[in-house]
Amino acid sequence: MSDHTNNKSKYWKSLGLYDESPEALEQTKKREFMDGVKNKFDVNKMPEFSRRKFLAALGASAAFAATSCTDYRDKGEIISYNKKPVDVTYGKANHYASAMNDGQSVLIKTREGRPIKIDGNPEDPIGKGKIDTGGQASILDLYDPQRLQYPVAVRKSDMVLYNGELTKSEWKKIDKEIVEKLNEAASSGKEIAIFGEKMISPTANKLIEDFTAKYPTTKYYSYQLFEDSNRRNAWKKSYGTSEVPAIKWAEPDVILTVEGDFLGNDEGHIEAVREYTSRRDVDNPKKFNKLYSVESRFSMTGANADYRMRLTPEAQYEFVLALTNEAYKNSLAPNPIGAETASMFAAYSLDAVASKYGIDKEKIKHLKEDLHKAKDKFFLHTGDIMPEHVHLAVNHFNELVGSAKSCYDWNDVKVSLREQSNIDDIKLLVNKMKSGNVGVVMHFDSNPVYTLPADIAYADALKGVKTIISMTEMINESSEICNYLLPINHAYESWGDFKLRKGSIITQQPVIAPLYDTRQKEAMLLNWISDDPTVFEDDIYHKYMMKHWEESVYPLLDVFSGFRELWYSVLHDGVVKVSEPATAGAYNATAFSQSRNNTAKSGYSVLLTKSYTLLDGKRANNGWLQEIPHPISKVTWDNYAAISPATAKKLNVNYKDNEADMLEVSLSGKKLELPVMVQPGMADDVINIELGYGRSNAGDVGTNVGFDANVFLTSGGGISRWIYTGADVKVTGNTYELVSTQEHHSLDDTSVKDFHKVRNIIQ
Repeated sequence: MSDHTNNKSKYWKSLGLYDESPEALEQTKKREFMDGVKNKFDVNKMPEFSRRKFLAALGASAAFAATSCTDYRDKGEIISYNKKPVDVTYGKANHYASAMNDGQSVLIKTREGRPIKIDGNPEDPIGKGKIDTGGQASILDLYDPQRLQYPVAVRKSDMVLYNGELTKSEWKKIDKEIVEKLNEAASSGKEIAIFGEKMISPTANKLIEDFTAKYPTTKYYSYQLFEDSNRRNAWKKSYGTSEVPAIKWAEPDVILTVEGDFLGNDEGHIEAVREYTSRRDVDNPKKFNKLYSVESRFSMTGANADYRMRLTPEAQYEFVLALTNEAYKNSLAPNPIGAETASMFAAYSLDAVASKYGIDKEKIKHLKEDLHKAKDKFFLHTGDIMPEHVHLAVNHFNELVGSAKSCYDWNDVKVSLREQSNIDDIKLLVNKMKSGNVGVVMHFDSNPVYTLPADIAYADALKGVKTIISMTEMINESSEICNYLLPINHAYESWGDFKLRKGSIITQQPVIAPLYDTRQKEAMLLNWISDDPTVFEDDIYHKYMMKHWEESVYPLLDVFSGFRELWYSVLHDGVVKVSEPATAGAYNATAFSQSRNNTAKSGYSVLLTKSYTLLDGKRANNGWLQEIPHPISKVTWDNYAAISPATAKKLNVNYKDNEADMLEVSLSGKKLELPVMVQPGMADDVINIELGYGRSNAGDVGTNVGFDANVFLTSGGGISRWIYTGADVKVTGNTYELVSTQEHHSLDDTSVKDFHKVRNIIQ
């Protein structure tokens, strides 16, 4: 018996639950099943005092005893509804359509006014009732006791420790002071910077315009740790518009994804999973689709692929060009743009790429056969983290074989309400902050100190700003140094609307009154441009949103009902369809013909990818999400450096019984020590690290959990913002225990495999 097994046996023995001696087994049986428990019931011998009466008496006496020993705040007499609402039935749940702040439409189950369960909204044209883990777990954030519960006005030096006592302030006093500072900044010509995330709300976008009209020096900046700017930029160069059409995942017969994770956590994965799996019906094998995956990490999509090929990110552009040449030289691409651009890919072949990078030639053979067979139903896809020139090559391939016309939904395009800020915009803002030309900075439910590349030095630049306002649900890295810490409503306490696609708008309505003394972030802005900011109305943004809909949305709808009737109908469904014809641009091959891959591999490659549960780290204080095992490695409560077995052997790395060696990764002038996970399926000499961990200020649950690999992000990027090459790696000699459910209660573990017999559980 191994030491590991011996330790487990000792543990169970210490609890009195496991002992091999007959005496101990007999004692265990007696403890778990007292005399008479296994006897047959005799109805005539049952006591007169029923179990129901006994439990009722026991519960009542316990309640009286507990109440007499407590000292609670009297909130008055508790009585039932004096006038019960029409839509409430005791014991019966009510469901309301609303939305998360990322635009995901949800159906919220409530009992007597309390949200208790989140599901997808069946009326949503995107998700159609499906939802991800973050949506399910968002209910826990609503009831998080560490949410900010009141506004705070402090000096910058006071906001340095999360555990420090925060002195409650008054909203009226804060509103008055902030309006004075906004007027001062605008009158002196200093910028008012609102730092938020991608703008997806039409009403909030209108509010920013009205706010700018009131304070003309205002500028809105948007930045997210993970976004699709490379895809949009490439699409704009290829088709003249940044409005990318949605993919009809159920349409292709064959899908090849290059470093993409559309079944995992790429943008739009909920819709992609729903549509893709509709073609995986075992009862309809003739319509089965086929999935190929070319990747350097081991993703959810790769794990579900019919054929998966390992390939380092530097070589994936060559692979796409070789695939394009395969289609062109076999007359699978009759489009004349092939002849115009043949010089770009003529020198590449799939067989040569397979030999060069050690790809299984049998898989390449199947790929060729499926390409020839599928023709315009062969769809090529690449992930958001890939560089722009790869996206351009993918666009060209799909246009060449005709799958762009058949596999994109040109009438269902992703919209952009406000152009996203690029790194140059952020750098310009930082320079203005350092020079004292920014009077006010608002963190509009954002955390740029954590998410921005470290070399931008955003935190240092904040020292040059006189007024810093943080609007957030919880204290974070960006709110540690601020003048005003303003608590915002949870999504399920808020009004809002979201437009992700042309032709539909999703609505958000509160399903519970604010639990604390918080306000909706949009309501704060609206209040600061009102005539008297000291007089705040709880429904100020609700009224503003209704007015905007009546003036801007209602005229677009071909309905006979009045606005009020329409409004209540939309809130009931959670979504409304509007008439907005999409305009498709003509393809231009010039951008592809001018693109080049200038990246050569050196040292180790590093992929910085999105966490499957925490995403960019904003959800770090959610214990449910921290507890969910990683879909590939089954590790919980941590991130790590994933490497291939061959790379582990090369580095002489050990990983046994969850005890992992620590690696020091040096990249971009930064060093980080973190545990290693030997992950079969990884490409050799590639390291994959998930971001969203290692936060320094994320509540009791999320603070100092995992390792902050954001230090490797640079403003210049590498191959892309999330892929770098030229890293140095060494084993430090330290070890770290990773927690994994992979071996939890293994079926062949001698200490537990006969547990049901040992404990006499099954009769």
